[in-house]
Amino acid sequence: MADLAPLIRVRKHEVEQKQKTLAEFYRQAGILKDKRDAMETQLAIEAEKTKNMSDEMLGFFEPYAVSVRAQVEEIDEDRKKIEGLITMAQDDVRDAFAELKKIEIIDERRAEEQLAELEKKESDTLDEIAIDGFRRGDE
Repeated sequence: MADLAPLIRVRKHEVEQKQKTLAEFYRQAGILKDKRDAMETQLAIEAEKTKNMSDEMLGFFEPYAVSVRAQVEEIDEDRKKIEGLITMAQDDVRDAFAELKKIEIIDERRAEEQLAELEKKESDTLDEIAIDGFRRGDE
């Protein structure tokens, strides 16, 4: 039987790389969420300030508000794309981890089988020694 330790190391490395990719997607989604929240907060602050402004100044606020809303929509679209990537990355991590676990289980079973085989050989050898000793005692 082949030693599975190198394959296990490779699979662990794959899982770690996929986890890093997933973490990066989460980081990007967090940055976009923070950026969106900051823009909405700033828009709310500016909207509050317009209550005391003249109608002429309000004319300048509307294009700003439209621009901010458009940027927020773009950020929402980007977040939807990243959420799709997160879902795919989660599936990749899950699959890679499942493969790793399968190999580890096979390796553990092989080790248990080898140990059981060794113990059986030991037991057979000790039984044979005992039988030989018993026969010599009868002679």
